[in-house]
Amino acid sequence: MKKIAFCFLIYDSINHEEIWKLFFNNVDHSKYNIYIHYKVNKPLKYFNKYKLDNCIETKYGDISLVKAQDLMYKEALKDKDNKFFINISNSCIPLKNFHHIYNSLLENYSYFNICNQDTCFPRCNYLLNSLPKKSIQKSSQWCILNRKHTELIVNDKQHILWFDITKTFSYLACPDEHSYITFIYHSNLENEIITTPNLANGATTFTNWQGMDYKYPST
Repeated sequence: MKKIAFCFLIYDSINHEEIWKLFFNNVDHSKYNIYIHYKVNKPLKYFNKYKLDNCIETKYGDISLVKAQDLMYKEALKDKDNKFFINISNSCIPLKNFHHIYNSLLENYSYFNICNQDTCFPRCNYLLNSLPKKSIQKSSQWCILNRKHTELIVNDKQHILWFDITKTFSYLACPDEHSYITFIYHSNLENEIITTPNLANGATTFTNWQGMDYKYPST
């Protein structure tokens, strides 16, 4: 039976932990695992037992965020039945039920909310020294990876080295928005991903950014 690995990257809490508790209620535990990387080890009400033992220090817009996610992937890959790896922030809430997600994901694909490539520049100009322009891409950090792509990522060092620029550059490149999707394109695997813009329908994660032209009532 396939499992989904839910990988929470949090500060010290899950903002709506009760909603996630309801999300997993009455779901066969053989269908999922939960992994939590935290910045501050504050007790959680329902999910404390899922925290990693080896969390690292993280900073906003820093390659450490990618390294933290990689730690969750490495732990999750130990379970051979984990077929999908969903990145989740402390602020996310589930808008579809577990069974919809479980039955909708296709094992041959990963899923990204992709951005127009022109949003990569000029902040990624330095990457042109080591990568062709077509490989440099941007997406939401909150993607869904299948097992094949996750294994390739954790066994690869380039997706870290490309963006580990702290000793050379003083500005932020937001590696969490570039690392995985750039790795996919540079590995010529773009035909193995399903992409959506930041729209509610079909997206892995939807964020109603301030000023967005959004047709429905929202706050």
